[in-house]
Amino acid sequence: MAFRNLTRGLFQLVTHRRLYSSISRQIFTRKPIAVNQRFLPFRSFSSVQTNDDAYKDLSRFLEKEIQLEKSAQKHPSKLPNIQGFEVQTKGPEVTLTRQSGNEKVTIIFNVTSTVNATDSDQEADLDAAGQQQLGGETASQPSSQLKSRPTFTVDINRGGQTLSFLCSYLPQDYPHTPDLGQSAENDYQRGGKNNENDQLEDFQIDEFAIHDGEWNEKVYSADCAVIDGELYDKLLNILEEHGIGEEFANQLIDYSTAYEHRQYIGLLEKLQQFTKK
Repeated sequence: MAFRNLTRGLFQLVTHRRLYSSISRQIFTRKPIAVNQRFLPFRSFSSVQTNDDAYKDLSRFLEKEIQLEKSAQKHPSKLPNIQGFEVQTKGPEVTLTRQSGNEKVTIIFNVTSTVNATDSDQEADLDAAGQQQLGGETASQPSSQLKSRPTFTVDINRGGQTLSFLCSYLPQDYPHTPDLGQSAENDYQRGGKNNENDQLEDFQIDEFAIHDGEWNEKVYSADCAVIDGELYDKLLNILEEHGIGEEFANQLIDYSTAYEHRQYIGLLEKLQQFTKK
């Protein structure tokens, strides 16, 4: 069941960076610097290189990086299923549709800039960077904690009008997000496998509106952080009756994570082709 106790003013997640692989960078190294309790990378160039040398160096690096990213794919041949919805993709944008009687449900999300890692992964990466600065060695391992957790819109078209919702995932460290294995009802398997580090995901409704055409700035939207709690619960019930609940939320993350990873690998391949021109 989706999150019932609406919180006011949830903090947005801190900036994350990709940790699918940890091959040491040859062009520059990352050094953690504490600034207002956040770690910001900066570049320390080891040498001055000509354009041709830089392209060749990047191309050699990408050859290894692409292979490592492909080996880290959980769904290399077929993307995960989102039960009850037809899926269409166009670049980074994904559209899910479902027809039920005289109602049509459309869900849209974009995988760009949606990947984040857990705090433990970020701390491990910073520790590894520190060890490298001290001359230590760390093993090169792909991270298993990356997830794509996109915001998404839900449009329920009925009788010529559309009820729209803007939804986002709860922070991973939110105290009410249950762990896998807590109880039998939480025995959800991601891609047919259980991982002790996996966690059931849940979402919240950020805004909702009703309109006759497109949802834009000319349509009034209500902020769900300030609406009545009982009204919020009933809006969640509407979504759940249309198959958009906790199970859907986890299936969407599985799909989005796999699809975003494909998009990233495709970007690396395009970059490699660019260096060879």
